[in-house]
Amino acid sequence: MAFSIKLNTERYTAHLAFSSLVTNAIMLNSLAKKDPTGELIDKCDGNIKAAFATLTADKLFSIHQIHEVNSHVHTARRFNTIYRDFPLVFTDGMKDWGIKIIGIGQAPHFEIEALEESA
Repeated sequence: MAFSIKLNTERYTAHLAFSSLVTNAIMLNSLAKKDPTGELIDKCDGNIKAAFATLTADKLFSIHQIHEVNSHVHTARRFNTIYRDFPLVFTDGMKDWGIKIIGIGQAPHFEIEALEESA
């Protein structure tokens, strides 16, 4: 059951693909370890795929921000080293990948300011 998902949060935007190696059991196991209270699943209205994708994207974006890694390949390698209990993120030539980064980046930042009325 391969799928892809686009996420838009206040911190980042992400587009990830998940191979058929990422089963519901793997997603639930990872969510149980990293979010034992089930808060993330509640925020995603019980959607396991969305919760797991959000958890994964949060980890990927944190690596991107903390380590100031600017390429998908370096982010994937660092993720695979740090989060060994997650499915592998695709790097060049990998056959048994579970997650593929299609795109990830910082959410656009904008502000709205009130202008003074002209007399």
